[in-house]
Amino acid sequence: MLKKLSGNTVIGLLFIIISGIILYIANTTLPATAPAGDPGSRIFPSAICIIIMILGIILIVQSVRKPEKAFAGTFASEDSKQSCIRAVLIFADLALFLVLWKFVPFLIAGMIFMFLQCMIFKEKLLFSVIYSVAVTGVLYVMFSIFLKVNLTIH
Repeated sequence: MLKKLSGNTVIGLLFIIISGIILYIANTTLPATAPAGDPGSRIFPSAICIIIMILGIILIVQSVRKPEKAFAGTFASEDSKQSCIRAVLIFADLALFLVLWKFVPFLIAGMIFMFLQCMIFKEKLLFSVIYSVAVTGVLYVMFSIFLKVNLTIH
């Protein structure tokens, strides 16, 4: 058996367990029947859970084959501090996007979200503005016009 349980092994096990639980819930609660040609509502959550389980297994195998260094703590270095702060900012930006999307159109919320993402990753101002407008515009055209998805939240 393993002498020390590495962080990647634990994370891999958590991914496998959580996605297994979600897979079970999805397969017991979502309807199995669908019109002809429609794969049904179970297919996407099931596929994602199976992919996550496979990736969890790969993570465990990699951590067993090549053990990592002992955990030195989240804030052991300046890079780790900045990575943690960046992760918190990304999740805060995502939360802001979801709240804004409820009250303003997708185009505005999306541009603000993408612009703040660029700022978090310290991109130049002109690039951030052009990138946020372009990406949000492409997403809007793809989903709203081509796929006929209603991008308003009520």
